[in-house]
Amino acid sequence: MGDEPYYKMKGGICKKITAFFLEAVLSIIIILPPGIFASEKNTLSFGIYPYDTPTSIYESFGPLLKKLSEELGMPVKIIIAPNYMSHTVNMGTGKVDIGFMGPSPYIRAKDKYGGVELLARLRMKEDTIDSMVIITHRDSGIKTLESLKGKTFAFGDPQSYGSHFYPRYLLNKSGIRLNDLKYYDYLGSHSKVILAISHRDFDAGGVRADIYKKYRDRPVRVIAGPYNIPPHVIVCRKGLPEILKNKIKNVLLKIDDKAVLKSIDQNLAGFQPVNDSDFSQARTVVNYIEGR
Repeated sequence: MGDEPYYKMKGGICKKITAFFLEAVLSIIIILPPGIFASEKNTLSFGIYPYDTPTSIYESFGPLLKKLSEELGMPVKIIIAPNYMSHTVNMGTGKVDIGFMGPSPYIRAKDKYGGVELLARLRMKEDTIDSMVIITHRDSGIKTLESLKGKTFAFGDPQSYGSHFYPRYLLNKSGIRLNDLKYYDYLGSHSKVILAISHRDFDAGGVRADIYKKYRDRPVRVIAGPYNIPPHVIVCRKGLPEILKNKIKNVLLKIDDKAVLKSIDQNLAGFQPVNDSDFSQARTVVNYIEGR
């Protein structure tokens, strides 16, 4: 995966890819067939969806997986799924032992497959909760959601809550349906949305606020938000032994190593208990959009 977006637009296919050797190597190493680590004896697999580049994801979660490996006394290997749906299926069907999930992948894995259990949610500094923003190019002149009618819009993955379901919900509530846009596309990740907008390939898009902050050096700005969204969580497969599940949960809830926490998010203060009821908003929004 490169630093530039790859996307499909009306009238043709446009590719903008800047490939780096390290990125390619990491992609080969950590994007592996589902369940490959789950089948290894005394090894746990940790699944993540491709919300950012493989390099960024590995750097963000590497310290946490090292911590878990040390505390549990067994290797914890990372698996980055090729897309959100693959990650959801992997978790929901028990092909991966532990995983990091956003709101919509979690409720799909839970409601459709019933194969995941919550372990902990991310706890941000000063009780800051998860949020997303609608962004545009710095010089676009766009100021409101309503003014996006007739414009172009970039979504992330179709199964992403912060880069598809909730942005689309906001557009609908502002009187803009998909056919009111000049065109739109799904780019696959939050970072690709930001990069596409910074290159003026799209007029606007929706992304998680924490990922937007990572790209503040790009010529993009917020036109709406931040909007609070349900938390991102650590989950495990339903069949994981109870003793091991509780041990993982206890390790997560006790982590106070700033290096481990800041690698995931600069504002992450730790992990805290989580309940399925924390995702009522996600179910309402997803059901609303899928009913359009």
